[in-house]
Amino acid sequence: MEIKNKQVEQRYCPLCKELNHCGANSDDCWCFHTEIPAELLERVPLELSGKACICQRCVEAFKKH
Repeated sequence: MEIKNKQVEQRYCPLCKELNHCGANSDDCWCFHTEIPAELLERVPLELSGKACICQRCVEAFKKH
């Protein structure tokens, strides 16, 4: 059951909790073509770091500030 919960969590942005629409498994994702600011990555909860993708909306909103 724990594995299933982790799979579900990975589908959601760790910051806004919305679907992250990650395309990494399809060998191409928007994030392959953009830089994710280190300061934004530091905001990801430790338990989801490296496991759940930040969504494009959160990255773009962060870059605008």
